[in-house]
Amino acid sequence: MIELDVLRHFEKDGQFVCYPGQSSEAVTAMFNLYRASQVLFPGEKILDDAKKFSYNFLTEKRSTNELLDKWLITKDLPGEVVYALDVPWYASLPRLEARYYLEQYGGEDDIWIGKTLYRMENISNNQYLEMAKLDYNQCQTIHQLEWTNIQKWYAHLNIKETINTRLLNSYYEAATSIFEPERCNKRVAWAKTNVIVNTITSFFARPHLSNTGIQAFAYEFTNTQHHEKNRKPWDGMMNALHETLNEISLNTRVAYGVDIYPHLHSIWKVWLLNLQNGVDKVEGEAELIVKTINLCSSQCLLDESFSHPQYQRLSSIINDICHQISHKGNRTISFEIESKMQELVQLVLCDSPDDLDTTSKQTFLMVAKTFYYRALFDPETINQHIGKVLFENVI
Repeated sequence: MIELDVLRHFEKDGQFVCYPGQSSEAVTAMFNLYRASQVLFPGEKILDDAKKFSYNFLTEKRSTNELLDKWLITKDLPGEVVYALDVPWYASLPRLEARYYLEQYGGEDDIWIGKTLYRMENISNNQYLEMAKLDYNQCQTIHQLEWTNIQKWYAHLNIKETINTRLLNSYYEAATSIFEPERCNKRVAWAKTNVIVNTITSFFARPHLSNTGIQAFAYEFTNTQHHEKNRKPWDGMMNALHETLNEISLNTRVAYGVDIYPHLHSIWKVWLLNLQNGVDKVEGEAELIVKTINLCSSQCLLDESFSHPQYQRLSSIINDICHQISHKGNRTISFEIESKMQELVQLVLCDSPDDLDTTSKQTFLMVAKTFYYRALFDPETINQHIGKVLFENVI
């Protein structure tokens, strides 16, 4: 690993400075250093040092209410810094970050201070701000319609048991990560996959259903020729799973002319077999979601692609991350999880010979960030974020 020695020019005696003698006032410089330092790979000690120093610097400024910069007049620099401190990059979902920044960006009211006051039109521009607000609200309207359809879809499945489906949270995680209107197919497939996973695991977690029930459910799904006439308690669940896979497959066929059903059935077979073997419910869930999203694209990933060494390595890392997060509990991020996230970021952002396509790799990081986000925040904070992203117009 080549260390980023260029940053050594800004480090002296354990401190990082942008302008000699002005470290106590360079809030903007430290803020940018902190944001950049979060995108680090394993072994990049200089970036790790920069991250710790800038985080402590900004946290201290926050505690003394000094998140201001003598070189800049801006609408809400304190708000930008507080968001970065409270929502680290690994947990900063795209639409959530955009929603907050629309409140913090001042347009042409943002002014730099040098020997004179000046404004850069291509950076501070009211037209950009107004277009961004219109775009955000338009996308939000589309997301609200999709959310209504998601509720109708789940009601149509007619699963009567009261179980934890995380219906709204599942759609929110998908919509705040894949927000573009033209990517509806991937977004909805992600949300529905997440819901069905939670429905099945919650259903079979109930005390009166033994592990034998999980095994019978997996056997019935994996053996399509097996038809048992006796009514079983999971009949509704099985119908919901088949109906959902058929719907995801049909939507992809209509959009791209590709039949992904055999591949969807195959990845669900693997997940159910893991579940019947007593694997923790989160084990394999992230990989299942990633594969579903990648299947719902114009360049359908076939089983041969899933066996690609880099794809397998990415799958292994994301499963480790999500498995560790599930066992650590909410708001507990261990050193092991941070290390795995660094490794994942390196694989996703660095090109290599015989590489996977960029979009497929980015999906791994996108999904991993939602699990990290889910672990970091309490339900009340997540509900506030959901309200901002899905239901509150930008004014």
